[in-house]
Amino acid sequence: MNTLQRIASFIVGIALLIAAFLFASVIFAVAAILALMIWGWLMWRTRHLRREMARREGSVIEGEYRVEREVRQIDEER
Repeated sequence: MNTLQRIASFIVGIALLIAAFLFASVIFAVAAILALMIWGWLMWRTRHLRREMARREGSVIEGEYRVEREVRQIDEER
């Protein structure tokens, strides 16, 4: 390969790399827009379910508990 072919292949390679990045960014942008549209549609379609669940729940206090039994020790020294 002579110098002119190497320079031409380098320029074509850079152009293809830039085109690939542009194509990928367009694909990711379209995917993000579709995901947001689907999320918004799901939120809109399930709004009545969320309202009904919030109305039924009221206030719930969550926590843990442990039963501790009182243990008495008998002193032997008395």
